[in-house]
Amino acid sequence: MAKVTIESAEVARIIDGWGFKATETTTVQGEERKTWYTVWTKAAVSEGDRVSITGELGVKIEEFTGRDNTPKTAAAIHINNAQVSGGSDAPF
Repeated sequence: MAKVTIESAEVARIIDGWGFKATETTTVQGEERKTWYTVWTKAAVSEGDRVSITGELGVKIEEFTGRDNTPKTAAAIHINNAQVSGGSDAPF
């Protein structure tokens, strides 16, 4: 499995007992885009924390119904066995 490191991700939502959803904002051809990650870890973080994440990369194809009530397909990015630094448990 491929290892990945994400620097300065923002914790967007907590998944109680399992991990959290994080976002990373990048600029592509002058447009800002958010990439969403599902991070599976027991690390203590809070919404709004800026963290660095290292773990095993996994991608799944997910289908869902969009806001406009039409079927959508997306690639969901997961970080398994994640090590998180800089969250709520940081000593500073």
